[in-house]
Amino acid sequence: EMNKLSFEYLWPRGLLLGCSLLYGTNFPLGRIMNDALPASATTSGRMLLAFAVLSPFLFKLKPHLGKTAVVGGSFCALGYLSQSIALVDTPAATVAFLGALVVIITPLVSLVVDKAKLGWKDAPQTWIAAVLCLMGVAALELGGDGGLGDVGMGDFWSAMQAVGFGVGFFFTEKLMAKEPDQALPLTAVQVGMTAFWGSIWAALDGIGVLGDFGGDQGAWLLDETTRSQYAIPGVFLAGLGEDEVLRTVALAAIWTGVVTTAFNRVGETTGLGKVSSSEASVLLATEPLWAAVFAGLFLGEEMGPQAILGGALIIAACLTTSVRPQTLQNLFGGAPQAEDGSSESVRSVNSAGLSVQYVSNSQARTTTSSTALKKETPQP
Repeated sequence: EMNKLSFEYLWPRGLLLGCSLLYGTNFPLGRIMNDALPASATTSGRMLLAFAVLSPFLFKLKPHLGKTAVVGGSFCALGYLSQSIALVDTPAATVAFLGALVVIITPLVSLVVDKAKLGWKDAPQTWIAAVLCLMGVAALELGGDGGLGDVGMGDFWSAMQAVGFGVGFFFTEKLMAKEPDQALPLTAVQVGMTAFWGSIWAALDGIGVLGDFGGDQGAWLLDETTRSQYAIPGVFLAGLGEDEVLRTVALAAIWTGVVTTAFNRVGETTGLGKVSSSEASVLLATEPLWAAVFAGLFLGEEMGPQAILGGALIIAACLTTSVRPQTLQNLFGGAPQAEDGSSESVRSVNSAGLSVQYVSNSQARTTTSSTALKKETPQP
């Protein structure tokens, strides 16, 4: 067993935790950028920059994966664009917590498309996570004095980011199950499709076709001054001027484009290759917590009692998805039995959008023994 204090054990887990922390900065920085510039401009700018960094990996994509990768990447684009729209008028912490609804969306997609077994006897952790997540959303959205009246379009788009990311995770996982060496090329496709759809959004918003959708700064491409400041490369070059607001936006765009999108995706992929998906989901589930912390530091956002309760329930839902199904089945009863009387393996989807197959202890022992015997067998 690996020493848990060794560098070999700690570095991939530290890397994933660091990725989760960096992802948490996207929410308050996105809010800062959207307060100063049109959301479409900042989103397309940061994604084009991220794609420029990741584009070399695109040429390593195997051609037969292209169609599915584009579909999955388009759903990821829906996640990123919805997140940006939500951050226009919704607290960053709320957007982050509602984004965790992905723990419900991904299993639902698996159920509809693959007819996955998600009954209580097959995946109890999914049901418990769903209940906790819905309770958390209710606390976030209905805990205020206005009740349902407090729910707005920002909350809708916050939920839509979970739909986009959840479906995108599903397609990506299916491809990586067949081609595990394609992680970085698939990431490049996801970012590339987000840059593509983000640019279309920016173009339509910039000529005023979308009205005040996604902000009140429409038709910004038709004005020479705003066009020079909001469009690439102006959005980045503005950081060299004396305007402190534009300098902050430029730095935020570069940070969220290069560091927390491009480099972070590479780091996440590297860490996931060294850590089990169930353990990785626990580390990545801390993202909304970091988002809330940075929202407090950068924006002065304060979380009321209902927001804290709702956030805690949603985080608990994310952590529940990493619990082995057999543990819950043994606790509540109803573990599925194989023909030989042993517990069957169970396939599940955790909070990181990763599909993982949990095996029973007896199966693990059998697998280990078989592997050992295989290693001892001399090669001809």
